[in-house]
Amino acid sequence: MKIVHKGLNLTMSLSENQVTVLSVENVHAYAEILQDIWNQTQGGDGSFILSDKEKILKISKNVECIFNPFSLKCNDRKIINHLYQQIKEHVDGFFLEETMTINTELNQFIDALLMQMPYALKHNQEMDIMNLLKLYDVEFESNAESILERIIEYLRVMSKLSGINIYVFVGLKQFLRAEELKELYKFAFYEKISIIIVESIHTTLIEGEKGWIIDSDLCIIEL
Repeated sequence: MKIVHKGLNLTMSLSENQVTVLSVENVHAYAEILQDIWNQTQGGDGSFILSDKEKILKISKNVECIFNPFSLKCNDRKIINHLYQQIKEHVDGFFLEETMTINTELNQFIDALLMQMPYALKHNQEMDIMNLLKLYDVEFESNAESILERIIEYLRVMSKLSGINIYVFVGLKQFLRAEELKELYKFAFYEKISIIIVESIHTTLIEGEKGWIIDSDLCIIEL
């Protein structure tokens, strides 16, 4: 798998068990790269091309861009929507009989309740599992205490629910120590998750990293 930026003539391989680090020393190129990757992860236009062998992959379906790891939440609405959909599919596949029984009992209860009211009332007789999950506020139980734990928790949940396995972190090496980065990389390699780190200054590469530099003159240096 590789990712290419057409405007900067940049090609980076995304290899298994390897973190890609892109250091962009040119301010305008740095802004352009971040703007493009953000636009494209949101479904917009940009100059990046993601491919696996000869197949072009849609970036919005395969890549997420994370600017602020402190803001990561497993109970973000988009993740909860994925979770509820997965639970619904599980219910449809394995709990149809139980669902029908509960729906019948609920209808009997509501019918009896409404008959006590001095009005002509009606109700929806079909139980919606999605609304039931919302009613009971089903969500993830988070035990993350550190920024590293928060990132790992988020990647584990998001990759399994959404199928997204490529994550672009902006300035991640300014948030985590080398030992923490190695722990994150170990998790990512085990889960087959690709990490791309984009930074504005070049930092020393550590075990598991492969680096590219775009210098102030827009020269590309592969490390």
